[in-house]
Order: sequence, then structure tokens, then C-alpha cells
Amino acid sequence: MIRTVIIEDEALIRKSLFKLVSESSLGFDIIGEGGNGVEGLELAKSAHPDLIITDIKMPQMNGLDLIKNVKSLGIHCEFIILSGYGDFSFAQEAIHYGVSDYLLKPIRPEQLMQTLHKVKLEVEKYQIDLNAYSEWLLYCTEEAKHIAHLIWNVNETEAMNAIDYFNKKWADSRGVNSQYKVRSIELLSRIYSCLYNDLGAKSLDYDNKLTILFEKNREEVQVLNKHFISTWLQTVRETRNYGAHLSIKQVIAFIENNYKNNELSLQMVADHVKLSVPYLSQVFKQSAGISFSQYLIQTRMEKAKQLLSDPDCKTCEIPEQIGYTDYPHFTKSFKKLFGISPREFRTKK
Repeated sequence: MIRTVIIEDEALIRKSLFKLVSESSLGFDIIGEGGNGVEGLELAKSAHPDLIITDIKMPQMNGLDLIKNVKSLGIHCEFIILSGYGDFSFAQEAIHYGVSDYLLKPIRPEQLMQTLHKVKLEVEKYQIDLNAYSEWLLYCTEEAKHIAHLIWNVNETEAMNAIDYFNKKWADSRGVNSQYKVRSIELLSRIYSCLYNDLGAKSLDYDNKLTILFEKNREEVQVLNKHFISTWLQTVRETRNYGAHLSIKQVIAFIENNYKNNELSLQMVADHVKLSVPYLSQVFKQSAGISFSQYLIQTRMEKAKQLLSDPDCKTCEIPEQIGYTDYPHFTKSFKKLFGISPREFRTKK
């Protein structure tokens, strides 16, 4: 139903309009009436109608001022102006404010129906556009967060796939080129905001450079969208030292899989992850908070504790299973880390 307000100071005309509009088959619902522009403005504020039918000349506030005030409040609705022959200049001015139509008194029912039909199409078009924009806002908000986290975690493949999907969805399915440009700026701005404010990426190249999209055609905008994402990926990769971060994850996985090897060394691991020994030693300590050798010892001793908790595992066999070649060395390392010997630990268990 199209929510409608009638503002007319002459009661008989207002009553006639109420009957004609409410009894039409076009789906108009009268949600309020008033006798002047002040009452009409209050109804607009409280009810947010889809349509206001208003007379031009009324006491306290005329129809033209009513339209101006409603527009200034950002309330979206259609207007139908009612005027006498002497009010034609007012009606012409009202048209500049985007009124749907004006009707001369006395109102002819067939003319009113034609105008209502026109208004109905406008309201339905606006509602469709509003639904489309709501769909966009939901997508934009969630997708911006998603892409920002992909960038923050340097997931380049998924991030570029996401921007490709955006380019296809919002360039191909939206016919207005300028709207696609606005959508691009909105999405990229939200991605930047999420990276900067939520994830702490403070060194991204942004400023007001996104406005360059307005100067480009659709194909160029698609390329620039990908360029911004690619640039931010590179910045995050560099500022987070992400290559080293990935290497440390590989190191830890390598230790987990090879701690039983008594020849496991920093050199062996450096060769595996293709980093120099000095650099790997530095970034590992920065990331883990302890040296490689300390981490390896802790890993082996934690594995030893697990084995000592197994009554079927002989204490003398444990060193070989965690990369130690002799029992005394194992015992010394265990006691240094936990303060008790392996046998004492087993006894307490």
C-alpha cells in the first residue's frame, strides 16, 4: 500500500479527496489528514508517507513551504499539488521542487486517477531502487570486512578473486556507469577503513586517490579496483614482514615433524625454508620470543613428558624417540627445564 497524507484547508474538498483516493483500486492508504502546512509537516515527520497531496494556499503554512520543509528534512515522498487558476505561478514554482503533478480545482476524478497511477509507478520504482541499495549496503559492509581480512592475512588469491567478483557483479548488472564508480569508491573506502581502524594498517596509500575513478571509463575502473587491492596487499606484506611470518610457520611445522632427528639443526631448517641462518635466527627469536635451540629443546622435552606419562614406555628408551643420543644429556636438559629429573617426574605421575 502507498501511504498517503492529504493536506487541504477546505473540509469538503478534503473529504472528497479521501473518498476518491482510498476507494481507488491502485492501492493508496490514507494515513493522515491536515488543514494546513504545519499539520502536514508534523504528519510527514511522524508518518513518513509515500505521497502528500497538498493545496497550495493554506493558513499558517502554505503548500509550497510545506514541500520545502519536507525536502529539507530529507524525507522522501511524492507530492501532488492542488491549485486554483489564480495559484498557477505557485504551482509552477512547486514543480521545480520535484512534485509529481499539479491538479487544478475543481478536481476531476479521471485526472486524479491518471496522476495517482503516475505516482504509483514512481513510488514502486523508488522502492525497487531502495531495495537494490539495501542489498548493496549489506553486500558492501560484509564484503569490505572480508576483503580487508584477506589483505591483512596476505591471502592474495582470495582477495583478488573477491575484487574480480565485485567487478563482475556490480559492473555487469548495473547499467549506470557512474553508479558503478560510486560503488567502487564505497567498497574501497570501507576496505581501507577496516584495514586502518580495525586491523591497524597505518601505512596504506590512500588519501583522496579513489576519486580518480570518476575520471575513468568502466574498464579502467575495473583495472584500478584490482590495482588498489594489489597495492594494499603489497604494503601489508612488507609492513608485517609477512614473508618471514610464513617462514616461521614453516619452521615450526618442520620442527614438529623432525624433532626425533638428532641431527636437526638451524642450518637444516634454514635450507628447508630457503633463508640464511643469521636471518632465520633473528626473525625466529623476534616471532617466538626464544631462540631456535631453546624452542627445539622445549619441543623435545614436552614430547618427553608425554612419553613419561605412558606407563608402557621405558624411561631409557625416551631419549632416542625425541632426538637425543644419550640418556645423561637428556636428563640434564629435562631437569634444567622442569626442575626435576625424568624419573622424579614419572614417580610423581
